Amino acid sequence: MQDLNKKASGLAKGSLACGILTIIPFAGIAFCLAAIIMGIVDLVKIKNGKSGASGKKMDIAGIVLGLVLLPLALFILSIVTGIFVMAASTGTFSEIGNSLSSLIRSLFELVKVKLGF
Repeated sequence: MQDLNKKASGLAKGSLACGILTIIPFAGIAFCLAAIIMGIVDLVKIKNGKSGASGKKMDIAGIVLGLVLLPLALFILSIVTGIFVMAASTGTFSEIGNSLSSLIRSLFELVKVKLGF
């Protein structure tokens, strides 16, 4: 039988990885929750002797990162949502869309001329 005290579990590594990935905008909230949940589940497994104790520090780090960065992720999401709502209400999206479509048309025309189509 494998000695559980020698290796950190996949949950511990996943908790730490998700805690670090919390800095990714938009997906940060999901990574926060995943880090917290995986860390707590693995700590319970360690307490019950079903997982290796060497992953305890990784679990704690993942939980702390998730808890600390969750408000930041929610703040960023609320700011971005507010920006989109303001842009939609002022018609900025249609202006940007028109500019992008004319730019894309110009690029296609340039490619046609250069390639001889």
